Amino acid sequence: METVVSADQFIFTERVVDLNKLFKQNNISAIHLGGDTELYQSRKDADIYLPTIFFSLSLISENPTIVSISLNVLSSYISDFLKGSFGRKTAHVDFYIETKEKGRMKKLSYKGDAEGLKELDKIIKAFK
Repeated sequence: METVVSADQFIFTERVVDLNKLFKQNNISAIHLGGDTELYQSRKDADIYLPTIFFSLSLISENPTIVSISLNVLSSYISDFLKGSFGRKTAHVDFYIETKEKGRMKKLSYKGDAEGLKELDKIIKAFK
């Protein structure tokens, strides 16, 4: 995993603004590493690139439904975003899941459609 030296090295996709609103509407607290930023990266292709999502072990333990709720919010967002577009469009998102081993994380990269995202619930929960 790369090390970030300062907050100005964080660059987010423009989707992070929309997802923050959706997470708040669904009572999901989202914290940005690096704090507030004005550095957003825009993609020109038809695929959708989502910000990296981190699930801490304590969050999953305290609220077992948070993973499925978060995945449903992401899936709905992707479906709405790609509605009306032609051809096969792909969503890209990375998940980091904290494990029981102190200081260890596992990375899960997803590349696929909105419906497949919902299937990750059991995989993410199994990582802990």
